[in-house]
Amino acid sequence: MRYRWLVPALAVAALAVGIGVALWVGPRGPDPVAGPAVDAWAQGDRPVTVVAAGPDADRVGARMRIDDAVADDLLFLVVAALRGRCQPAHAHELPRMAVLARLPTLAAGQGPESAAATWRRDVSHVVNDVVRQAGCAGPLSLRIGAYARVVDPEVYAQAFPDSYFDPGLTVRPLEAHGAPLAQRLADPCATVAYAVLPLDDVRAWQCTGLRAQARSAVINRCHAGGASPDEAAADIQRVVSGLPATCQ
Repeated sequence: MRYRWLVPALAVAALAVGIGVALWVGPRGPDPVAGPAVDAWAQGDRPVTVVAAGPDADRVGARMRIDDAVADDLLFLVVAALRGRCQPAHAHELPRMAVLARLPTLAAGQGPESAAATWRRDVSHVVNDVVRQAGCAGPLSLRIGAYARVVDPEVYAQAFPDSYFDPGLTVRPLEAHGAPLAQRLADPCATVAYAVLPLDDVRAWQCTGLRAQARSAVINRCHAGGASPDEAAADIQRVVSGLPATCQ
């Protein structure tokens, strides 16, 4: 592969998360939770237009237009690969958080092995093409075949993992307590929160805020200490059990 900085992001995500065999599509809904604003967000920045064209881009863009799950995957790979090129020290943060939060990364667009191999080739070519053209700062106006989207890679990264499902988010997750992505990854209590309340499935939008608040409560309880492991585990289980059954 020509652009070697793409390999770590793709390889880590693929090996850690795995490749599914079925498409999933879920309705988009409003996010009732507003966490701290991402400092990097600059409303006045004009997006730089990046165009991926050709047969590969046409096939990928057509899928992105009709399937949110495919679009989620592609935008994740673009931002992860761009950070790998522009911020090597932070190259693995998005794939690591994707694994931690149990996001359905790379689950979309798979099918029979022969078709999957063609799809992976198309995706690789498109991601390389986009990242080759993109700069290292500011928002991008992406055009991949017939698909168009404006995304700010730094804002996307700091709002991750919630931004996986909503690339337009400009706030950090509630459970982040204002911490940047790298700091959250280093917090063992975040691992606990996502273990009991992962982002691994499409749920009713009403659950988004409730689950975020519950993750925040789990992290607070984890940080508080002063209890035996069994007591802490029981407290965390009570937080989860307090959610409506459809949101657990």
